[in-house]
Amino acid sequence: MKNVKTKKLTVLLLSVVLVLAALAGCTKEAAPAEPSVPESLSAPLNIGTLMGPTGMGMAGMISDDISFLNVTVYDSPDQCMAGLLNGELDIAAIPSNVAAVLYNKTEGGVKLLGVNTGGVLYLLSNGADPVSSLEDLKGKTVYASGMGGVPEYAFKALMAQAGLAEDDIELVWLNSHADVVSTLISQSGYALVPEPQVTVACGKADTVKVDLDLNAMWKDAFGYDLPMGVIACRAGLADGRADDIVYFLNRYYEALERFQADKDAAAETIANAGILPAAGVAKAAMPRCNIMLETGFEACKSILTPLYETLSSYNPQAVGGSIPGDDFYFGKDHPTAYSIKLEF
Repeated sequence: MKNVKTKKLTVLLLSVVLVLAALAGCTKEAAPAEPSVPESLSAPLNIGTLMGPTGMGMAGMISDDISFLNVTVYDSPDQCMAGLLNGELDIAAIPSNVAAVLYNKTEGGVKLLGVNTGGVLYLLSNGADPVSSLEDLKGKTVYASGMGGVPEYAFKALMAQAGLAEDDIELVWLNSHADVVSTLISQSGYALVPEPQVTVACGKADTVKVDLDLNAMWKDAFGYDLPMGVIACRAGLADGRADDIVYFLNRYYEALERFQADKDAAAETIANAGILPAAGVAKAAMPRCNIMLETGFEACKSILTPLYETLSSYNPQAVGGSIPGDDFYFGKDHPTAYSIKLEF
């Protein structure tokens, strides 16, 4: 009888050991699975992105050379706007107010996928007395680009908040950020410049100084961060190929995770993709570029609605005449929860 009990106890102990071993195997962290390509993705997605911060996050997808994601780099938001309107592009990275303008212009033909760039605006001086507020610029000239976009409307909204009239500061609008930098270097004075042109300008002359952080000023004035870049798509794509869009957002998020893990590699990737001219510029600029990806409906709406309300109160045409409704947001009917902001 004693032998039988011993055998039963041995069997029981062996069973417990096997169960514990199996459970231990289950608790091992599995390697993340490569996102599968949706069966519906029978045709490539044509994606437009921009040189500069709005396009930096997509550089990782360009380097991955994903066959179903054709990413083209443009140097002007107008090219991305035209591509969405004429159907050449399915998805595009564009300025945040432009997405609202296109939504209104097409009567809901454009949808918002996510916010991908925070505030990147700075006031630079070169060979001029430094300023500590917009009031210090009264009676002075400021060179800028981005007329009709967030740079213009944000700057003028901050002027109004500071009690300045539009003619208190002379804004000279140039064709490109590069033109602004070259003018600042050659003529001295003041300029409203986004990253990475801030880094480029500071590298060209040690007399160039960053006087004001417009992004911090915006938050102090209005109580929320300044979102400058978003990702939008054609509404027809959202209606018919929602799984493909989620696949795209998944790959975008993964690219940003890799950037966060290795800043040096990220800078090389950005330069190789033609988003910025050199890895050194990318590495120096990245801490002030506010690269992010936020896709949830409530998150995107809470980020963008205050901006649209502020811009609309100043000039309704800054958002196309009216603030977009809930149907503007892809996440309303297709919940996604990608959320990352790169910190360097």
